[in-house]
Formats: sequence, C-alpha cells, structure tokens
Amino acid sequence: MRGRTVTLVGFMGSGKSSVGRVLAMRLHWPFKDTDAIIEDLEGMPIAKIFAQKGEPYFRDLERRVVLSTPEEGERVLAVGGGGFNGETIPYLNHLGPTVYLDLTFEEVKRRIGRDPRRPLARDPDLFGIFIKRKRWYSRANHRVWTEGATVDEVVDAILRLI
Repeated sequence: MRGRTVTLVGFMGSGKSSVGRVLAMRLHWPFKDTDAIIEDLEGMPIAKIFAQKGEPYFRDLERRVVLSTPEEGERVLAVGGGGFNGETIPYLNHLGPTVYLDLTFEEVKRRIGRDPRRPLARDPDLFGIFIKRKRWYSRANHRVWTEGATVDEVVDAILRLI
C-alpha cells in the first residue's frame, strides 16, 4: 500500500467525506476531497457553482480536478458523486484501490433530504441518476455496504479489504 491512494466513490450521502476523514486519520495519511478542492478553486460552494455557472461547467471542472490529482503518495481521496466515470476510472484505479461506498436509494433520500448544499438532491430524476452512477461505481476495485453501519465499521471493512 505504500505510496498509493485509496479512493472512495459513491453516491451523495454514501459517507465518502466522513469515512474518508476517519480512514485517513487511522492510516496517518492526508485526506483530500474533490468537492472541497473545487469549492476552494472557485471560491464558492458547489450549489452556487451550479446556480451561477451550470452543471456542465461543474462536471468539466470536476473531471479536470480528478484527472489532475497528482500521484502524491499515500493519501485518502474522496471523489464527488459524478467524478467516477468512464474517463476517470482507469486513472483512479491506477493510483491505488478504489472503494465503492454502497447504499440503497431510500437511504440516500433519508440521508440527504433536500439539502440545499446538494444541487442534485432536488432533481426530479434523482433515482435515474442514482441507477446510472451505480453502473460506474460498480467498476471500483472494492465495494463496502454503508447502510446500517457506523463510520468506524465502514473504515474497518475498508482496512480489511485493502
């Protein structure tokens, strides 16, 4: 595992950021979150980026951020829900193990509600987006079920896999 990146992927509300922070702490590695990187680059929250510049702009920026993530050595990387796709999967799998944090759509709705910080939370086709993205997420190296598990239990499962 030395010199590798552990990448966490999954739908919004799956726990990528919460699990990522704890996993990084347990590994004594830095934690990076592509959504936070984008917010820092743009100087505004993701919801505002969506509102002012549109989703296509955000997706292009997300893609560029993911693909420009250097091979920095050991770290945990949380990739935004749409950032794991046909273009980024080979690159992220090359950096190290990718872990899909999985859960049901009903649990997604319970966890995110209509959170105004999550622009897609109000999308009328949220279920369609969920299904489409599951196909991408399933191409991760590992899968961990997060529903009904604590953050520590999810981290323990990841550590056993990697």
